[in-house]
Amino acid sequence: MKNKPYKVVVDEPLSFLVDYKLNIDKLSVIDNKQLLSDDLNAMLKILKQPGFFTYYLNTDLKKEASKQVEHIVDCLDKFELLLDEFKKTTDIFLRNEEKNYLAQSYRMYEEARVQDDATYILDRTLFHTLIYRDHISDDFINRIRANSTWKYPGMFIRPEHGKFIEEIQASDPLYVVDENNQLLRPIKELWNDNNRSRYGLVNDESEEIFKNYPKQQLGFITAMNFFNHKPLEIIKKYLIEIFDLLRPGGVLLFTYNNCNYPLAVKNFEKSLYSYTPETLLRPMAESLGFDIIESYNSVKTNVSWLEIKKPGVLTTLRGGQCLGKIVV
Repeated sequence: MKNKPYKVVVDEPLSFLVDYKLNIDKLSVIDNKQLLSDDLNAMLKILKQPGFFTYYLNTDLKKEASKQVEHIVDCLDKFELLLDEFKKTTDIFLRNEEKNYLAQSYRMYEEARVQDDATYILDRTLFHTLIYRDHISDDFINRIRANSTWKYPGMFIRPEHGKFIEEIQASDPLYVVDENNQLLRPIKELWNDNNRSRYGLVNDESEEIFKNYPKQQLGFITAMNFFNHKPLEIIKKYLIEIFDLLRPGGVLLFTYNNCNYPLAVKNFEKSLYSYTPETLLRPMAESLGFDIIESYNSVKTNVSWLEIKKPGVLTTLRGGQCLGKIVV
């Protein structure tokens, strides 16, 4: 089925279109079709009960009943095709409309680099709790624990006030990373004396973001509430370099603003987070060589994360952990 060319002027925000797409993507008659077909064929079986008397009774009506059952099933097939066409055209329209949002996301990012100081970045967690909700934070903590071990170096990007960083403290060494020293201050105050943490800075505008970090060595990296404020182009730059930081089998766990869901788009429209739909982010990560381990989405609370892995199996020659412990 081909659609006629059309031009539409959309006054509603993209979040309405995303909500519409989310709803129609759930629509299908396949399950109902099978149930209905089974019920109708069961009726026909009763109508066509074998026997000398019933064979000659209402023969024309039986033929018409069989014909109508076939017609109903055929109509359901055609309606399913129509639903598929709705989904395809809506997706095409959404992909076209979101181009402006992607461009706006980058402009917001450039403005934030100039306007957002360390105090603002640290304080916004007080107003936008997101991942800090108890039931969600437990899930995130479990993923950190599952990937953190003393056998491999680890990295925590944007630890904020330190709620989750103790879960990765077994990593040896542990690189604690952010964009300026003020953002690292809460962690330095939390850990006054340890010999396994390494503090460092990253800069999106650098030709090489992770120039001063070891390549092919890290077993686990997590970035929390960091890519939520980065456009896709910048996230891609990070993922390319992180792939080189990880050893084979190493894992990256990061949160982001999944704009496949209406609330995430609304928050972008309020200039709170970047426009980063999973439908674009996921294939980008896969194209860079990562395997997708888990995609987590808490739609009502606008929390999403991806857990991705560099292909291979983690190996180490370490026979034991070095002396020393990070005391919180």
